[in-house]
Amino acid sequence: MTALLVIIAALIALVGYAFGAKAGRKRYEKVERGARKVWDAPEAKKGRAHLQKLAKHNAKKIDKALHH
Repeated sequence: MTALLVIIAALIALVGYAFGAKAGRKRYEKVERGARKVWDAPEAKKGRAHLQKLAKHNAKKIDKALHH
């Protein structure tokens, strides 16, 4: 009897997990689409390029200050 209850509880948990995972996946995909849209925006690309240049420039300054 106890084994049967454990099996029934496991099946209920499995069904709950399956439904929750499906709903969670849809939400994840929606968030991912929004994040990708922001990441791919021209303004964001321009900002990343600027920050990369700035980081390289400052890294050279820091390296020079530390080693000279």
